[in-house]
Amino acid sequence: MNNETWMKSVRGLVMGLACALAGLPAWGAVELEEGVTYLKGAQLYDKTCSWEASLTGAVTARSKRGVELATAPATLTSVRLTVEIVSLTLERRPKEGIHEAVVRANMSRNGKLLASRDFQNDESFKTGASACDALLTLGSLLGKSIAEWAPTTSRALMECGDDCIGIHPDETIVIGAEVLPVSAESMSDTVRDECKWPSDMVNRLVKEFNGYEEPVPRTKLEARPIDIEKYLGRRLVLRVKDIHALGGGGFSGPKWMNLTGELYDGKSLVATFESYTNTGRGFTTCRSLGELSHHSAEIIAEWLRNPTMGARISRE
Repeated sequence: MNNETWMKSVRGLVMGLACALAGLPAWGAVELEEGVTYLKGAQLYDKTCSWEASLTGAVTARSKRGVELATAPATLTSVRLTVEIVSLTLERRPKEGIHEAVVRANMSRNGKLLASRDFQNDESFKTGASACDALLTLGSLLGKSIAEWAPTTSRALMECGDDCIGIHPDETIVIGAEVLPVSAESMSDTVRDECKWPSDMVNRLVKEFNGYEEPVPRTKLEARPIDIEKYLGRRLVLRVKDIHALGGGGFSGPKWMNLTGELYDGKSLVATFESYTNTGRGFTTCRSLGELSHHSAEIIAEWLRNPTMGARISRE
């Protein structure tokens, strides 16, 4: 165990002991507020079906005592969990119907939002059968997912302490004003200076991601003229490994672009990708870059909506 890990462990232990001595719940004791809130646009189709109880009940039952129903007002140290219904839809088909829901779990402490995550699932039912049964099952499934997430996230928050910067998805994702080169050979002088591609690529990605209308991104991607590798908030570090973009259209052969990205929450690396795009279009180098950048921005923005570790994305 290195010194940093050891210090974090000690800090977490001290915080837990302090809370215990004060008669207060430890950081990891997540308290679920009773009831759920329907956000604007979410619609309850059957008011007689108390599916919300199956949702919150599953959170406490499946968490192995990691989440307990709040029975008293929040204290300065208690971690509160609230549940919101982002959307609830019902699609009826000739032979079956489908309930689909997006549920948001918010974790806060002393009024400050610490972590938030959206959970999505669906459940079908045969025509003529009880739609409520499907909705109750859906609530149980979503509750189980929240039950698995909340205690683990609470423990991570306790361990990282003051290093928890940018932990929730409502915080702006910052990207440097220019794409960083992996090496001096990653791009030519024409690509960098004449076409001004490093900044153009960033601008295209920002516009593509922020321009989504359905669903609207919970956060925004913002380009800043800073040393992105030293920035401590939520950030995307975008690098170029290789670009081949000769002019001449199809006569000069294929053109390609190979990029990588690292998404950080504070000091934690939470998602990575490597993208590959190729095209034969473009009669000049800059126009070829424009085509490559357009397709690369689309697939990277799509990844950023649901980022994963070690993703390989491509557009050919």
